Order: sequence, then C-alpha cells, then structure tokens
Amino acid sequence: MRDQRRKDAVWRFLTYAFVITMVVVMMVPLYWMLVAATLPQEQFLQFPPRLIPGTAFLDNFAALQERLDFVRTIRNSVFIAVVYTLLSLVLCSMGGFAFAKYEFKYKEPIFYTILATLVLPIQLLVIPLFLLMAQLDWTNTFRAIILPWAANPIGIFLMRQNMKSIPDALLESARMDGATEFQIFYRIALPTMRSSLAALAIILFLFQWDLFLYPLVILESADMYTIPIGLAQLTGFQRIYYDQIMVAATLAIVPMVVLFLVLQKQFVSGILAGSLKE
Repeated sequence: MRDQRRKDAVWRFLTYAFVITMVVVMMVPLYWMLVAATLPQEQFLQFPPRLIPGTAFLDNFAALQERLDFVRTIRNSVFIAVVYTLLSLVLCSMGGFAFAKYEFKYKEPIFYTILATLVLPIQLLVIPLFLLMAQLDWTNTFRAIILPWAANPIGIFLMRQNMKSIPDALLESARMDGATEFQIFYRIALPTMRSSLAALAIILFLFQWDLFLYPLVILESADMYTIPIGLAQLTGFQRIYYDQIMVAATLAIVPMVVLFLVLQKQFVSGILAGSLKE
C-alpha cells in the first residue's frame, strides 16, 4: 500500500510538472508580445532580449494609429464578428434542430454533404466566391464577408449533436398543447442549449476574427480593413514595424480573451455535451 501511494505521488508530481512546463512554454510568447508592445523599435531586436515592460506603448499606439487608423480597423472587425456570430447562431441552431428532430427525404445525405464541405480549403473557395460577389456587386462590403460563411458546417454539426438530447416526448407534448414549430424551437429547444450556444459563439467569433485571405481579396479600401489585413499592412518591403505590429497584436487578442472569460464555463460544458451525444 505504501509503495502504491509513493508511486501515485510520483506520477502526480510528474503530471503537474509536465502541465506547468507546457503552460510556461505557451505563455512565454504571449508575455514577450506584451513586453515588446511597450518597447521602441530600436530595442525590439536587441540581445539579450529585454523581458521587463517599457514605457513606449502609447507612443507605439500613436504611430500605429497614424499609419493605419487601427481604431477603425478594430471597429470593423468587432462589427463583422458580432453580426456574423449572431446570424450564424440562428442559422446553425435552426439547421441543427431540423437535422436532429425532423424526418425528411435525403436527410442523411444532405447532412453528410454539409460536413464534407469542411475538407474544402478556403483557398479553393476564394475565387468562386469573389466572382459571385462581383456579379452581385458586393465587393468591398461587409455583407460579402458575413453571408457566405453564415451557415457554418461545424455549427450545424455541434447543434445537431446537442439537439438530439432533447426528448421527443417533450416536443410532442408541446405540439399537443398547440405550440407551433417555431414556438417549440424558440421556447423549448433553444433555452436548453445555452451552454452549446455559448461554446458555438466562441468558435464562430474566433473563425471570423481570424479570417484573412478571403477579406483580403474582397475588401479594397483601407477604411474597410479588418485586423488581420491591417496587421499585414505593417510588413513592408524595406521595413517591418515590429513595435506597431506588437501593439496591434496585443489589442487584437483583447476581445477574444474577454469573450472567453465571460463564456468559459458554458464553453467547456457545451463542448463536452456535444462530444458525448451520439
């Protein structure tokens, strides 16, 4: 018994040591980014690197704002990501509910065809989508960034898996009480899916927040740029503005950190719930 306890203690120590080491390894680049955002350009590449924050953050931000109007860029990204997330939550939850609780012809082939689109790389879709947006005269507009990705396959799959946990008897009882199909979806299905919706909201927000190649092709004017495109503008042929890049990257992660901190409990429970459904 004593040897078993000793062995368990050793394994526990090794596990904690490994986890702590991985956390440190992952946090070091983030810490360096925060420190570099406070350093002037001439101190960025000095050796040994400076690990103590400096005092040049506001100066770097002022230079960034003068070069790029980064406040407008953040506003564009927030608007696109929020509108996309809300719209996609509605469409994905409705699609997931339909695939989970209704029977219709070719339901399974349609569902697996939707899942199959996940294997298509975005590089393959950029040109067809650009030609379509050009025919609709939607180039250089936010709706061209939001609408093509609104019915997200991952969102439909996640909501379908979670919607299958709702008892069919509950829905039938609501129908017998005179509830319409929309009332069943809105008043019964959605309230039970709050954790899953929160998890999906983070996934969708992050997807749109990080989207780079497609907005780069669609958006033409600088006042429409999103954060990833704005960051790319700071890398020139003759000079790379490291100080401004680090400030922009630091500010870019703030909305995602806030969103995750607000919804972290629902995110974990929602992901686990979706993974346990068959």
